[in-house]
Amino acid sequence: MFNIFDLTQKDPKTLQERALKLAEEAGELAQAVLSATKAPGSEYKNQTLADVREEAVDAAIVAMSVLAQASSSREEFEAELTRLMAEKCAKWQEKLQEKPLAE
Repeated sequence: MFNIFDLTQKDPKTLQERALKLAEEAGELAQAVLSATKAPGSEYKNQTLADVREEAVDAAIVAMSVLAQASSSREEFEAELTRLMAEKCAKWQEKLQEKPLAE
């Protein structure tokens, strides 16, 4: 998907470095959300939902790169991405169905 497996193979980062990069990207995403929603103390950064989208994609790319590095082949990466996304989304759906609607 978007050549992430191949790009990961070319990038010399260790798995630990990649995980730390993901934490950094998550922080940037949180900062963009706080600013875009005008949370107290964060509105001066003047970030928008476009910034939130960009930071979300950055975090997603790094997260998929972690998965790619933890996979032994492109086929395993793609199979695991498909399997795990389906499994985790189904679990999320189940949780939503269990939750009573707010009145």
